[in-house]
Amino acid sequence: MISAWPLVGRDEELRTIEAAIRGNGNAGLVLAGAAGVGKTRLARDATATGSRVHWAVATSSARCLPLGAFADLCQHLGSDPMQLVHEVIHALTVPDQPVVVAVDDAHLLDELSAFLVHQLVVRKLATVLLTVRTGMPAPDAITALWKDQALPLLELQPLGYAEMQALLEVVLDGAVESDSARRIWSFTQGNALYTRELVDSERAANRLYRSAGLWIWHGQPTVSRTLRELIDTRMGTLSAEVADVLDIVALGEPLDATVLSRLADSRAIEAAEAQSLIVVTDDVSPRIRLAHPLFGEVRRSEGSTLRLRRLRGLLATELRHSGGRPSAQGIVARAELTLESDLPPDAALFGAAADAALEMLDPVLAVRFAQAAWEAGGRVDHRVLHAKLLMLVARGRSAETAFAQLADSDLSERDRVEVSGLRAANLVWMLGRPRDASAVLGAAAAGQAATVTAIRASVESVLGRPHAAIEAAHSALRSTRVPEFHTMMALGAQVLSFGAIGRITDADTAARRGFELAARSGETAHFRFWIGALHARALRLAGLLTDSAAGAEQLRSEALDAPGLARVQSVLLIGHADLGLGRLDTAIRALREALAGATAYETTDGLRAACLMWLAEALAMTGDSTAAAAALTQCDSIRYPDFAFTDTAVSIARAWTAAAEGAVSQALSLLNDATSVARDRGQLANEVMCHQAATQLGDCSGAVRLAELTELVEGPRVHAAAAYAAALAKTDGEALEVASRSYEAMGDAIAAADAAAQASMAYSHQQRRGAALTALATAGRLAAQCRTALTPALRAASCPEPLTGRQREIVALAAQGLSNRQIAQRLTVSVRTVEGHLYRASQRTGAVTRDELGRILHGRPS
Repeated sequence: MISAWPLVGRDEELRTIEAAIRGNGNAGLVLAGAAGVGKTRLARDATATGSRVHWAVATSSARCLPLGAFADLCQHLGSDPMQLVHEVIHALTVPDQPVVVAVDDAHLLDELSAFLVHQLVVRKLATVLLTVRTGMPAPDAITALWKDQALPLLELQPLGYAEMQALLEVVLDGAVESDSARRIWSFTQGNALYTRELVDSERAANRLYRSAGLWIWHGQPTVSRTLRELIDTRMGTLSAEVADVLDIVALGEPLDATVLSRLADSRAIEAAEAQSLIVVTDDVSPRIRLAHPLFGEVRRSEGSTLRLRRLRGLLATELRHSGGRPSAQGIVARAELTLESDLPPDAALFGAAADAALEMLDPVLAVRFAQAAWEAGGRVDHRVLHAKLLMLVARGRSAETAFAQLADSDLSERDRVEVSGLRAANLVWMLGRPRDASAVLGAAAAGQAATVTAIRASVESVLGRPHAAIEAAHSALRSTRVPEFHTMMALGAQVLSFGAIGRITDADTAARRGFELAARSGETAHFRFWIGALHARALRLAGLLTDSAAGAEQLRSEALDAPGLARVQSVLLIGHADLGLGRLDTAIRALREALAGATAYETTDGLRAACLMWLAEALAMTGDSTAAAAALTQCDSIRYPDFAFTDTAVSIARAWTAAAEGAVSQALSLLNDATSVARDRGQLANEVMCHQAATQLGDCSGAVRLAELTELVEGPRVHAAAAYAAALAKTDGEALEVASRSYEAMGDAIAAADAAAQASMAYSHQQRRGAALTALATAGRLAAQCRTALTPALRAASCPEPLTGRQREIVALAAQGLSNRQIAQRLTVSVRTVEGHLYRASQRTGAVTRDELGRILHGRPS
């Protein structure tokens, strides 16, 4: 339990209150708000310093006593009320000395205390600060204070989402995953007291925990006794009829008003609305919700099992008879109610609800319905659907067990082929076993060749064989008999493979077809995020970075209300897009969020490996070699060895990490190997990325090959990379500045900064000091735009004395604490060579110790 919560997000309100109680001529202020919104805390903080303050607390128990809130100031008991009031006023006020009288919960004051407070204000005897609860009756003397404008009224609103996230991060002493913060805010509606109780109970239950350096909240809350008492107090005493209204709405919200009117007493519905327990939307077809999400949590937790089952049954029956064509939301709502009601199981309804849940991007709920349909005596296709859905919710091992059992059962030839394809897809994407998937496909019947070939395209794309994948996908998609799921697999293989070989136009076409299929097919609706991830890779390779960012934002908005893995995938896309644009701080935050979110699921090693390889790249570009190396180590421990399509990205991350450590020659060796592999596989766009990274690290040997690739690869990146390498090969400052501007226009701010830094060094070698300073300023501006960028080129350009590349490399490793022998082993040189380079670096810079050399080397550009 967190003992003390800070005041966060209330700076403006605090200034308003302080101005009211300390400003000249101000009589004070009335602070109004709902229970738990933070009125008392804010008032206490505002009066913590300064004038003499007397605090009084009004309570229901003291309301029956005259001057009950000020009983401690009444020295004599008497029958004359005015004498008592005069005595208290005398005790409160001191002539010519400012005094603040603060009353908490002033709506609970007895009439005589209210009169006393009114007198203090109208006679200007003291500055008065009151807190009152909105929606509660108060004495006339109190309400008159703001109605007659004797005191200003400040309505204290609940915390907004951004304020809530800031508060949580201060309280938990660490970053909070954005969707977890949003869910907490949604449950508590920004009420600070409710939030405190929820956070304390969820931490105690280990549902709010740290993962990947972030706090993440997973699962549904259990309402603690303290929180339940707070909510019960806010709801007040309920009649049996009003309680029925709340329970029915709690089980079915949002609920059509006509449905509720047939299940509950109309006067009770009106009373619930008058008591601010329910809210009614103002539209053509009014729908009813509870006034606060926690009302429903409390009512469901307090209701008896049999009563709630009976009410669910009544509500489900009413929804079935409500008429009209049911929407996907309506089908899901009725199925959820039926599942936990006293009604008999309905396999047909549960099967339809599974399809509807998929359409609503909720595969987790779809799994539940599919299993219920199967257990209720449903058809074989319900069993197949259940196994497929286990795969879609990242329960790959459970899905493999289910598919294996299906393969051994008595299936039709058509069902057997479908199950083989689904099983192979699960083996490829969830379990990272494409070779086992090939074996499963090889055993499938030849009569459904197109269906099998569609999945085979996925296998080939994952194994890093783009041309074979494209050929298989083309073959499958020529058939009109391929199921939607398998069609999506073939389209995904096309997007990934066309992107890798540099045919971005074809990748765009395949991605568009995938998005269109997801939009019209409930079975494949959730695949829009997978297609989006594959398309994002292709767009980054081509250099279409703003398109990648726009696509990521679109999918992020679609995933906001989608439960489960869709949100994680969309956050990963945001992090990847920001990395491509050089927004390193936001990229690191998003990638860590995606990594934390993915840990909550059974089989997400492939997804987590993607988070980690891009996180390592981003961290290395900031110069944080330690964190980058740790991310790579974790990536290596979970990355599927047969996921060859990620080889280039991992190699680039590894190279940047080595460069951040100072081992630039090792980084270039890694990139050279990755370039050869990509070229041998026909992954020409991947080859371009390797050459560009090498150029950023000072190696222009790829200039001739990049010029050739401009005729083979589509997109702006290859042309920018070719011009960049050619400029560096000639040590041409002007051409390097042109390359920098090309990258900046493309959106790759890191490459733009590196090219500008290298232009500065080229000018310096030519003794063109003015041009060098201008280019260095450009590099500094771009690095600042990236917020945390610190690449080897930026370091080299900012070094006050010129060092050779090898000297910078050895100094960087020495600054990390490596001995001369360790450096020699790392760089495959002799110890004497290391000693010689360190000596000459010291001579050039005037540094005496390794620490001094390190400080010189790691300066940032101005």
